[in-house]
Amino acid sequence: MNKILLVNRINPQDYSSTKNKIFFMIGGMNIPEVENRLIDVLKDSNIVEPEDMVLKYNGIELNITIQQIPTIVKLLCDECFSIYGIYPLYNPDK
Repeated sequence: MNKILLVNRINPQDYSSTKNKIFFMIGGMNIPEVENRLIDVLKDSNIVEPEDMVLKYNGIELNITIQQIPTIVKLLCDECFSIYGIYPLYNPDK
């Protein structure tokens, strides 16, 4: 069985204030302490509002601008989270 994942492309030249649903695949999400720490780190950073976060079984979906992605990556890496993928959720209208 093929495992196919449809994603939209990220345009690094997008400097608009339009928010996109960006998924961050994080290692260890099956461990409650990792989930809780991830939420705490993001809330404490004040980069993302709580209503712009959706916890998933293997990561977190954030409603952010494209230019916020590097900031989130740096924050998560500085806090020793393992990031295995970053991609926008598929939207056929884009």
